[in-house]
Amino acid sequence: MTEVQQLESLMNEMLPGLQLFARDINLTPEEVACYRVGEVVRNPAFTDATCRVGGMVTTHRYGILSNHMMDLSYAEHGTNWGLCIANRDSHFKVLDIYEHEGKTQILLLHLPDDYRWKWLEDLTIHLPGNLVDDCRSRFLNKAFGEPIPEVTSEDWMERCGFPIGVDMEGKLFSNEIPIAQQMRPVKEASFRSFYHELVYIRCAALIEDVMPEVAKPGDTGLVLYGYIDEEAGVSFQPLWIAKEGESTLDMRLIPEETMYLIRLANLDDCEFCSCSMKWIEVDSYIVDRARRVIAEVYDTKSKEKEETRTFQGLDQFRHRAHPDDFGVAVYYEDKSKDPERLWVRISRVEGNQCFGTLLMNSKHPDGPKEGDEIMFRVLQNENGELEVVSVQK
Repeated sequence: MTEVQQLESLMNEMLPGLQLFARDINLTPEEVACYRVGEVVRNPAFTDATCRVGGMVTTHRYGILSNHMMDLSYAEHGTNWGLCIANRDSHFKVLDIYEHEGKTQILLLHLPDDYRWKWLEDLTIHLPGNLVDDCRSRFLNKAFGEPIPEVTSEDWMERCGFPIGVDMEGKLFSNEIPIAQQMRPVKEASFRSFYHELVYIRCAALIEDVMPEVAKPGDTGLVLYGYIDEEAGVSFQPLWIAKEGESTLDMRLIPEETMYLIRLANLDDCEFCSCSMKWIEVDSYIVDRARRVIAEVYDTKSKEKEETRTFQGLDQFRHRAHPDDFGVAVYYEDKSKDPERLWVRISRVEGNQCFGTLLMNSKHPDGPKEGDEIMFRVLQNENGELEVVSVQK
């Protein structure tokens, strides 16, 4: 696809269904001066706005044109804000700054939530029709009208009291997201951060140990695709070796004929960032090829087992590196048998009952054996704690 075709595709994705949202605020002259028509700004925090546009009690209004704000109004509890939110680290392009009788609208276009915002950083966007003029007209029609009490309340104004993209020193945040701010310890992450995800992991020493034949001085980490091997647990296929910059990765492809597999335990002392790698452009062909190979060779073929991985309520009971495995507290109807904890590999969930295969023998000679299927469920024990429990004869 040519650059022109890519831009056309992006515009066809970004412009249809645009809605105008409002976020009112009192800005200082210094803060207003940060915004210039045509520039892109990044807001590190979630960006709250409302779909309920009325009269202003402030001096400034952000008018946000977007077709991918998250509508959270359904989750409100009587506030009636018409709450809509843009993701953390959203990018916005300043389309217009319009002042009339002491009130100003700063018109922003919500850019894609991935690396493609960069394509629009130095590009003049020609919007369909007279969209900017229409937004000015809507601003004049609404700004001097009757304010809507819910979205001019103290609580709402406090939520919207921070200028979009401007730091505490009155300067714009960098449009690039520093990698250091995204990194977190691997050992603190759930398997969900890695499962069928592309991640960057700092692991310079591991590169030297595992793949010395392709290592080079200055390598800082790997870009890997994560999956679950039914026997070996959370695993990764390295796709690129990376040299980390402040906000970018200089990546080189690992040769196709060279196949490396890395287990979660090898990475516990490392740091990673995920976000599905939306902040960096990768070759989708390479990623799709890895997905296909892993789906064919390593992914479970059982739809029932795959479904069990979607139950987040079970996460606290899973083995961290082997998320299909559960340490089940086994109690016996025969009170002469002491309870014990046995490892079970889950296979399916039916209602509130889980079923799985025992990975070990009971200590009781007539107890369940490795390979047996047993049923277990989440129950509250005598100490009031939740645990996974199976009752056997």
